[in-house]
Amino acid sequence: MLEVKNLTLVRGGKKLFENLSFEVSSGQVFQIKGVNGSGKSSFLQAIAGDIEPSDGEILINGEKNIPPKRLVRLLGYLPQELSVDFPITVLDYLRMAGSPSQINHFLSKFQLDDLFTKRITELSLGQLQRVQFAQVMLQDPGIFLLDEPFSAQDRENTWLLMSVLEELKMKGKCVVLTNHIQMPMKDLIDNELVI
Repeated sequence: MLEVKNLTLVRGGKKLFENLSFEVSSGQVFQIKGVNGSGKSSFLQAIAGDIEPSDGEILINGEKNIPPKRLVRLLGYLPQELSVDFPITVLDYLRMAGSPSQINHFLSKFQLDDLFTKRITELSLGQLQRVQFAQVMLQDPGIFLLDEPFSAQDRENTWLLMSVLEELKMKGKCVVLTNHIQMPMKDLIDNELVI
């Protein structure tokens, strides 16, 4: 479970948001919507522990101030800015997070079967986004933080990722995603916050 209480974030002298509160239980998908620049990515970065909020509390399974080494095992974070600039193959990249049988499963699930020998630096943005999503899933966290997971996807792969989110929901995972694209997801989303 993820609980955010009265979270305030100021960056560069600008207040991005103030006193935001919500909770997301296991098996729920929570959407944060807003225009570009509204603070959606910063909000997820604060939850992930990458930036310090100005005020408020973030509780994961009832605990706050979780040490970073433990936090990375509890949270799976897919950033909007995808930067993998070292020459490693898709297969080697995924090996950092999972076993060969798991990797084959996720290569197939994310329609990446024919890319496993390609270098990460040769992928399109949409392919890279799916590879990084697969890596987050290989880590099998209880909470998924997904920053604009559909932004680089075509229509077919958007539906694919929506089916993956439905699967995460059914497995009892807690999912928080940001989105600024109008999409027909009302059956998938349990609750949302507009900032």
